[in-house]
Amino acid sequence: MSIASEAVKTPQQHVPNGVMDTFAQVRQILVRLPFGDMLCEHSTRCHHEDMPDEDVHEADVFALTRPIPTDRKSPIDRKLPARLRSLIPPANFGAVEAHRIYRSAFPAAENHDFLGSLRLKTILTLVHTEISPEYQHFMEEHNIQHFRLPIPPNKGQVNLVSCDMRKALDIVMDRSNHPLLIHCNKGKHRTGCVVGCFRKVQEKESQEVFNEYHAYAGSKARLLDEVFIEGFDINTVLWMARRYQWKPVEEEETSLPSSSVSTASFDSVSPTIGSIDPIL
Repeated sequence: MSIASEAVKTPQQHVPNGVMDTFAQVRQILVRLPFGDMLCEHSTRCHHEDMPDEDVHEADVFALTRPIPTDRKSPIDRKLPARLRSLIPPANFGAVEAHRIYRSAFPAAENHDFLGSLRLKTILTLVHTEISPEYQHFMEEHNIQHFRLPIPPNKGQVNLVSCDMRKALDIVMDRSNHPLLIHCNKGKHRTGCVVGCFRKVQEKESQEVFNEYHAYAGSKARLLDEVFIEGFDINTVLWMARRYQWKPVEEEETSLPSSSVSTASFDSVSPTIGSIDPIL
């Protein structure tokens, strides 16, 4: 499924209060974008960096939970043996599914001890950012398979396409890959889209999905990310969800797509241990 998109541009001139109500402004900006009434209402209550907004401040950003902030190791920590060092999680770290699926910003060297404590089997990287020698060594040392699936940011228009999301979800939902870490650069937009679509597979309410997205994106939340999440057709990945036991198999269903279908679709995303080569 391809999601139609139109450029979202901030109006050059201020619209006087009272000329049009807030909902009318939003609908004018989102003309021809696939969005529903709930998302339209949500966009008027929450701050988005890609929407004109004069009254909402960062302190007003709606979030139910707070992701773990970035900390720095003390200079003393660097002199201690590994067993006595502080475990520092990556910025924007959080558990999507306890002990199974995690999310974060791009890990730094100071985060490797913490990630090692999670006993990760798989890391899914959603950006082209170069893998440092330290990060590569960490993955090799811990025998972590690394998938690199760069996806575009939704800036100015919805650039993310559904086929890339299906590839990402196939990796995320495959229980043989768990424990798994999903990360992009900041752990906000690309990662937020993947987690949001995964939540849709879990049949979470849209408002709950968007609340979680805002909890990690904060003042950098993008309405276009939420437009993609709302428009993503989960029917295209239901066979994956059933295959990996995230949804029950319907009684009337006699067969699922064979494994050869998945293999043919994902030749370009085969894992490597600590590889720095892009897989697309």
